[in-house]
Order: sequence, then C-alpha cells, then structure tokens
Amino acid sequence: MKVNQQLIADRLKLSRTTVSRCFTNHPKINPETRAAVFQLAAELGYEYRAPRNVAARKPDGRNTIAVLIGVPESRRDAVNTAKIILKGIFEKAAAMGLNVAVHYVDAGQYRLAPRARRILPGVSSSDWKGVVLLYPFEEQTVGNLSAKFPVISVLDDYDTVDVDCINPDEIRGITRMVQRLYDLGHRRIGFMSWKYTVHAPWVERRFGSYVENLYRLGLEFDPRLAVNMRREENMEPAEMAVEVARLTREAGVTAWVCAADHQAYQLMRDLAKLGIRVPKDCSVTGFDGIKPPRGMPQLTTVRTPFHDIGVSCLVSLQRRMDHPSASRRHILVDCREVPGKTTRAVKARV
Repeated sequence: MKVNQQLIADRLKLSRTTVSRCFTNHPKINPETRAAVFQLAAELGYEYRAPRNVAARKPDGRNTIAVLIGVPESRRDAVNTAKIILKGIFEKAAAMGLNVAVHYVDAGQYRLAPRARRILPGVSSSDWKGVVLLYPFEEQTVGNLSAKFPVISVLDDYDTVDVDCINPDEIRGITRMVQRLYDLGHRRIGFMSWKYTVHAPWVERRFGSYVENLYRLGLEFDPRLAVNMRREENMEPAEMAVEVARLTREAGVTAWVCAADHQAYQLMRDLAKLGIRVPKDCSVTGFDGIKPPRGMPQLTTVRTPFHDIGVSCLVSLQRRMDHPSASRRHILVDCREVPGKTTRAVKARV
C-alpha cells in the first residue's frame, strides 16, 4: 500500500486538495483539520517534500515571521539576551527576504484558545508565515499556536507539545561549571535557582546536570544544598541569599552553581549585604554569558551564542515550513566557558 496524500485523504474522509493545502500551510485550513492530517501522516510515515522549484510556486501573500517574546513590554529593556537573538533573526530574515514582527507578551497571563481567531489583541496575523517563540509560554497555548502556524521555540523545550526547539547544550554547560569547581578543589557544591511565573524546563535540566556531575565525580548529593528547587518552594532572591549565606557558614559549602547569570549577579549583590564575599568566602558560577552589570566582576560562566541561535532558528523554521509533517527536532548549541573572577581554588576536603 503506497503512502501518499490520497491515502491520508481517504482515511480522514477529506478531499485530496484539502490534504495538500494542509501541507502547504494554507491560511483557510481549519487548525483541527491540519493537526489531524499531520498526526495521521506521522503515524503512516509520510513526509511531505516541498517542490524544488520554489520560485515557480504561487506566493500566498504571507511574508512575515512573528517573534513572540514571553516578557511584558515593560521589561523589554531588561532582557539583553532577546536583543542579541533578535539581531540574528533580523539578519537572517533579510537574507531570506522575510519581514519580522516582534511582539512582547506577558507569558504568565497569555492564553490562546484552540479556536481563537485572533492570536494577539489588536494584531492581525493574516500575513504571518511562521512563529518564533522566545522564552517559555504556557504549554497548551504553544500547542494551540502550532496548530495554526509553523512554530519554533528558542531557549525553551516543552514536555507535551511537539514543536522544534533550539537550546543551548545545558547539560554540557553545567558539566563544565561543576568540573571547573571540582578542579579548583571544591567538594561541597550547592545549586540554586529562581522560580518563574511560567514553568521553565531549562531550570530542571541544569539542576539534573548538576546532580549527575556530583555522582560522576564521586561527590555526595545533599538535598539541603539544592536551594529553592523543591516543588513547594518559591523563595524570593533575598530569601535565597540568606539560605545560601547560612549554608556557606554552617554547612561547609564553598561554591554555588546558579541556573543563570542574572540569578548569580543578584545573589552576589545580596551576599555582599550579608557579609559574604565572592570569591573569598564562596565561589559562584552562572550560565548564559551576559554582560556583567555595572560595577560587578565578570562571572565564571558559559557563554551561549545567542546571535547564532537567532540565525539558526529561522533556518529551522524554514525547514518546518517546507516539511510540516517531519519529525520533531531538538537542536543543541554548544556554549563556551568564560573563566571569570568569581571562583577561586580551595584546599580539597577529603
């Protein structure tokens, strides 16, 4: 039995034209119909291949890539990583002849219904060709959005939604931080992270890598040294600093792995107010490689190539537009270690 679009049409009791339009992301196709076609195509092992003579195809009039950034408009200037990623997106879009529309969205409040006709209040999406999601959104919203447009997620993965993702290699990045601390003689190493309004799987992955590396290096995992990581915990940064200071003084912790740079810089500010000096009293590492805030030392961290990620996400989105029923891809981008000035050697304790 040959697997083709006619077979899919027969199974779903649709016309061959309707099935064909699903694979070309025709704007008039019902999202539920498109989702059903893609699901059956995946089950049957059918993969749509776009015509090679792209120039000969009739354009559908849509030429805009929508970038939805999951932070409120009021915080746009505080998100430095988004600016770097956007630079890569704009450069690649220009080379591809595409327009880019950037929208800041409060991801903690934003919910998209399955049959919603308008994606964002007061914004027309009639010319949207695909969507890039930056920072975490609510999973059901992502699923509903991906039923309407080709979607790629940047920096955040989703447990129950099949969307392509581009992330930094978080496991390898944290491995480098823990290994560096171990090589400097640290044996009591803690981990801390903030909680966010939207579930952030990257925190769990970085924490998991921390635990994995403790076992790899023969170090004991002490749950007390995992600050704000339990499900029921939701500490403010200042509260976390108090706990970190206490464990540094009373539990012999000599180094702290922070889930992200912005958390690490805030921790160092708060620790200074509590009389804990970094790196003299404890070492601190981060993840991302953002520019140090004014007056702060360079953090020991791993630098994420945000510009390259911005370029790559449009390449991946084009693949999804050309092959809408292709298997989901999760692309990991390597990070470079930044030695920094927030770690120092200590005498290893046996």
